[in-house]
Amino acid sequence: MILVAENRKLKMSDVLAHPLGPLPWALASGDGSLRKTNKAALARELERNVYPAEVIPEPSATIIDGMSLVQKLKGNDNTFSQLAGTALSHVVHEGAKSRRIDVVFDVYKETSIKDAERANRSAGTGIHFKNIQPGHNIQQWRKLLGSSSNKASLIKFLIEEWKKPQHREKLEGKELYVTCEQLCFKITKEQSVGRGS
Repeated sequence: MILVAENRKLKMSDVLAHPLGPLPWALASGDGSLRKTNKAALARELERNVYPAEVIPEPSATIIDGMSLVQKLKGNDNTFSQLAGTALSHVVHEGAKSRRIDVVFDVYKETSIKDAERANRSAGTGIHFKNIQPGHNIQQWRKLLGSSSNKASLIKFLIEEWKKPQHREKLEGKELYVTCEQLCFKITKEQSVGRGS
């Protein structure tokens, strides 16, 4: 680079102002694989100049990261139906002071920028659920969550369970909005309604 810059009478500061590899270093490592982001560092930066409200104005809404909630659950030795009930109880508890609760789930597309990372994380899991049944016992919860297709199936199952009358009973005086891919469902104690984006 120095020889090229000298031959063409270029300033080194101008030459080094551009990426010297096939991809910008901020996005990829030297071998071409995508650079992982530190979401926790981003969250800290966003929260740095924000102070928690001492009083939350009414009416308020609670927004819950659905997959974060699922990751916190202990699924082993439960049925999928029990897991759905536990998850909904956590949702209602988190949104206890709100009339509206929004649960936003991740979308797992087959072709995604996260494919390489997901493949590394789930290498060798081998367990794939297409049709989750309410009475099926969960044996290897963490391995089940290692697969994107399993997560997508689990999200669909949870929403279908939450729509059932026995689960809707927990929603006394609340409106639950929950996402599933491009769909959003409104679930109340009385009914459930879904619509596309």
